[in-house]
Amino acid sequence: MADAFHELIKDKRILLLSLVVLLALSLALWRGIHFGIEFEGGTRIPLSLEKAVEAYTMDEIINTVKTRTTKFGLTQVRVRGVGDSEIYVEVPKSDIGLVNEIEKLVKQQGNFEGVVDGKVAITGKEIIPSSIRPANPSTRANVVEWSIGFSVTQKGAQVFADAAKGKANYPLYMFLDRPERAVIIAPRDAVYNDSFPETELEPLLKKALMKEGASDIGLIILDENNWNATQTELDSIQNKNETKALIPDDLDNETIAKLSEMNFTIVKKTRAQLMPEVTSTDKGLSLEQWEAVGLLSSPTLQSGVTEGQLNQMYQISGRGRGASVREQYDNAQYETKKLKSILSGGAIPVQILVGSATTIPAPLGAEFLRYSILGAVVAFAAIILLIAVRYRAPRIFIPVIFVSVAELIILVCIIGGVGTIDLSAMAGIIAAMGVSVDAQIIITDEALKKEDGVETGLTHSTSKRKLGRAFEVISTNALVAILALLPLMFSGLVEIIGFATSTILGYLLGVLISRPAYGAIVEKIFLKEKNE
Repeated sequence: MADAFHELIKDKRILLLSLVVLLALSLALWRGIHFGIEFEGGTRIPLSLEKAVEAYTMDEIINTVKTRTTKFGLTQVRVRGVGDSEIYVEVPKSDIGLVNEIEKLVKQQGNFEGVVDGKVAITGKEIIPSSIRPANPSTRANVVEWSIGFSVTQKGAQVFADAAKGKANYPLYMFLDRPERAVIIAPRDAVYNDSFPETELEPLLKKALMKEGASDIGLIILDENNWNATQTELDSIQNKNETKALIPDDLDNETIAKLSEMNFTIVKKTRAQLMPEVTSTDKGLSLEQWEAVGLLSSPTLQSGVTEGQLNQMYQISGRGRGASVREQYDNAQYETKKLKSILSGGAIPVQILVGSATTIPAPLGAEFLRYSILGAVVAFAAIILLIAVRYRAPRIFIPVIFVSVAELIILVCIIGGVGTIDLSAMAGIIAAMGVSVDAQIIITDEALKKEDGVETGLTHSTSKRKLGRAFEVISTNALVAILALLPLMFSGLVEIIGFATSTILGYLLGVLISRPAYGAIVEKIFLKEKNE
């Protein structure tokens, strides 16, 4: 037995399980274990609609907010309507960072447009939500780049082909929530970068602000020494108290008052938002991003997509912002996550005002968590008792306990560290425990199975055949279960996504790591050496 134990701890399958357990515990120590609103309370973010809406519109808005906010993965988010003009978004109080991200997300209206030479080539309505594919940020020469791919409908592909035809090497300006009926009104130093000549910057920026259908965004540079010259330009704008004046937030009050008198709707932007990001290339200046007008990226159209041929797959890319590579990487991850959420969720039909977040108590708090953990422990103890009665041999049920506990640690640390352990996730974890023990019973029974009426146990000659049969059954069961649970993950029913995700994670963890580890234990400890 001692020799078998020494061989066991050197087995790659056992080492892999041990490594994953250590990594999971490290994740839990680093990020902590996050529990759901039911267990530790949460934070409520009130959303007020600009006007009362019908019931079906309220349902649409709630589903959109759910889609946006729950794209983060396993994190618990509750969204519910209150009356006909208010929505509550509730998240666990331990996830303060998520509160800030959600507040930013719900303020976005999600109106996506791609413009080529002033013509709209693609909008969010043509994007197929299930095709949105964010890529992992990549680093090149200390610059972190992000990208997200997506596919469009056939109609959308035709519109793009027509708009892009003959526009090789033109930029495709990718806008998110591009302001309509708007004009940028700012001092020269708030818009023009001293690194490049104004004579080259001005036509580049005005070209990017063009859009068919009289939807150009104006650009007016304040003449500090001659207000009359500025007012002449402003008077040329057909303003009916609908035109938004995008101004720097440090603009003097006198100028703001004059703009208000001219019936402009004042929208303040920081100087960082108003300053476009421009780079110099071998083909001239290139406008990369312009936050004030929602410009996310401006990839150059290659000749292959400008010949009028249909193409249904596209990609948006950009660069992470920040002084260090770490900061850029974090920003790149946030940008792809945010863009995926908004492109998946669509546009909210009415304007939303985000209120101040407030703390809400847990329904049963620590007592609820204690009972949930007690239920899991009782279920696990009942399973172990059944195993002990069934096999009546410590060398069998002790390894079952060891592997099951290891799997439980991994699941709790991953789900609680990366996301949130709420009631649905807890149910999934308990289900995964039962599945784990069931699989180990199959392996054990197969190892002890009689052949030709003789109880041979597990020998060198039969181990590969017997364990192969057991793993075939286990893998088939896991595949069928995962295929059955996948529709729940992508159904949009966010209340059960946690259960589906945690259960699928348990199946994958079992098939790839814990079941092979238990198989190694069976081979090394249960193996009966025989002369053959």
